[in-house]
Amino acid sequence: EGIYSCFDRIILRGYIHPLFSEGGVINFLRSAGFRKHTNGVMRIFTDQLNNHIKKIAQKLGHEIVWWNSTDGGKNGAKLEYVQKQHANKNTRKGNFIYGIIANMERTQSFTTKQCPKRDGSSYDKVYKCSKIVKHYYIYFHDRLLGGPCYLKLCTYFPFNSEFYFNGHNAVRLKLDAQGVKYRMKDNSFTWADDIEAINRIAFSLSGRQVHERINYWMERLFKFDKGKYSTCPRPLHHDWYCSQVEVCSNIIFKSSRFGTSIFERLLDKFSRIGQPDSLVQIFNKKRTNKSTRSVLRLYDNLACVKYWLDGNSIKMYNKCGYLIRIENTINNPKLLGLKKPVYYLREYLKRGIGNNGRLMSRYADVDAGSISDGEIEQFTQSVLLENGVHVSAPDLRKKRQEELLKSVLNPKWAAEGFRTAGILSELSEFFQNSGQIRYELQKLRVRGLIERVQGKQYYRVTKLGVKLLWVKLSSNSYFCDPLITSTYTKI
Repeated sequence: EGIYSCFDRIILRGYIHPLFSEGGVINFLRSAGFRKHTNGVMRIFTDQLNNHIKKIAQKLGHEIVWWNSTDGGKNGAKLEYVQKQHANKNTRKGNFIYGIIANMERTQSFTTKQCPKRDGSSYDKVYKCSKIVKHYYIYFHDRLLGGPCYLKLCTYFPFNSEFYFNGHNAVRLKLDAQGVKYRMKDNSFTWADDIEAINRIAFSLSGRQVHERINYWMERLFKFDKGKYSTCPRPLHHDWYCSQVEVCSNIIFKSSRFGTSIFERLLDKFSRIGQPDSLVQIFNKKRTNKSTRSVLRLYDNLACVKYWLDGNSIKMYNKCGYLIRIENTINNPKLLGLKKPVYYLREYLKRGIGNNGRLMSRYADVDAGSISDGEIEQFTQSVLLENGVHVSAPDLRKKRQEELLKSVLNPKWAAEGFRTAGILSELSEFFQNSGQIRYELQKLRVRGLIERVQGKQYYRVTKLGVKLLWVKLSSNSYFCDPLITSTYTKI
């Protein structure tokens, strides 16, 4: 049906840098006219922020919901609650607030304590601590980003904030504006009369546009009540950074049955692709990192295959049957050469699509359907060289030839290639010397399945070799051998 890529879940975090240290807090309180810097003084700003949020709720006719009194608890439950209680029932466009949720959460903050002086008096010392304070989750619909989005405000120093939106909602708004027809299910596009329009809209969203929308909501919500009016001190300005960015690439199928069948075949490739060397290549890194792992988790939609590399992850799963989604979650942008300020958001999209494409190609290059009849015959027929010598085909009825193919396909050789000495050390029980290995490798080399690395004494499996060798090994393991052995099985 088609392929589209776009942002999915995006979390941005805002920090007031001068409030990162105890000295910064003291300087701000002094600039605000306070001679003392006690817990009571810092609490004044908390009360003023609380009053401002309450006035907004009263003006809009919303009740501030305490999350502990609802049926929440798990990750994402707040968003599901807002979607069910407000968003699904509201078809308005533009900028408006769905509702406000309050919750007590632990965060890094500041407190004071009395410290004695030499003359017997005492003074208030500010120091960092971890404490539980009130946070507001203000859910709204944005004219550019759609909804539900949320702005999370911490009500105590240093007033760290968080902004969330979903790229699918932003794309949907633009599709409606352009008159493009589409169908959605479970936060996914399952059909569109112009798939490329989704890709164009996804690339049109820039970090500067997102930053402008954040400022729009911060100017209205992050204020401190002064009685007849609310304002925000100029030093309390947030700088915004990318905290978690999800980029998804989706392959849409016309039939959910066909899509599910394809996904079942892709699960067979999971254990091979989830190797450290393979993951390094998927994330386009030159050096193998030890912080790699992969996992297969079972869900109602069969499974979710997920890989990690130093905090960044990439997963593949069956999304509602109609599409297979590959989703790159970027938590550690520095590892991928990305910058954290929100202005570089579009670079995350480009890098995420590149990572998704490399994983997609890893699954595609072992697809039996992509191999033509002419290619498979190269594996089964002898090859006549220019000097008149016939090179026979590999015979997988011999155990040592099967083990040799498995060895050359090991992902650990993918980066630099392999040497006969390295293969011999692994298969010493099947081969007595390197000459026997070179004889078997010659059968693969004349068929274009392996090649000599230019300027080095190393061999590397070609793309054609990856496809053919894995198909032959799988066919031999799952079809040929079981049929042969079943004839001799004693019942």
